[in-house]
Amino acid sequence: MSETLLLGERHPLARRRLRALFEGDPAFRVRGETGNGHTLLELARTHRPDLVLVDADLPGPDILDLVHRLAEDRPGSSGVVLLVSDGGPADSWVLGAARAGVRGFLFKREGPQEILSGVRKVARGGFAVSPEIVSQILRALHGAPWSTPSQRCADMSMLTPRETQVFRLVAQGLTNQQISHVLVLSEGTVKSYFNRVCRKLALRNRVDAVILAYEMGIAGAVPT
Repeated sequence: MSETLLLGERHPLARRRLRALFEGDPAFRVRGETGNGHTLLELARTHRPDLVLVDADLPGPDILDLVHRLAEDRPGSSGVVLLVSDGGPADSWVLGAARAGVRGFLFKREGPQEILSGVRKVARGGFAVSPEIVSQILRALHGAPWSTPSQRCADMSMLTPRETQVFRLVAQGLTNQQISHVLVLSEGTVKSYFNRVCRKLALRNRVDAVILAYEMGIAGAVPT
């Protein structure tokens, strides 16, 4: 089954190239395109796409506000992928976008196949983040205020051993399907465990889980 996709890109020529790229892949079905953030929101409400690929410099609403509104209007969708210009945004902006629910940060300078591969990864429930963007997120996290270590441990103590395993695997970037193979569980059971984790730790999505794991210093830890 094809993933439905909306394109938001300010430059008409770049937008046409993106459309041709994704229309050439049977895994995607482009439902609309625009060069304006306000129109993108209208298209998202009309078509309810699985994915939205957005130029981070798209004219219209502030991009973080746009991402928040897309997430609110499309609960359960695969996610938003941002196309970032050379030079990249500020560290704090990247962290804000990640917390808003962005699942992919791809540089415009990347080749068509790299962009296609990144969006495919997000469509499968994963993340597509350039190493440069990961560094920016970590720098922003390093200077961000958070709870004390004892508070973090107290939060984690609310999780069952299985919920902790699921949390750590999600924090490593694994999809529900991959986690189901690792833990020998059904995808539905994995999703149920992660929903419980989100309720207990006040997480909104998988991006929040990854950020929390980095803040707690357990990202990449092998679950036991």
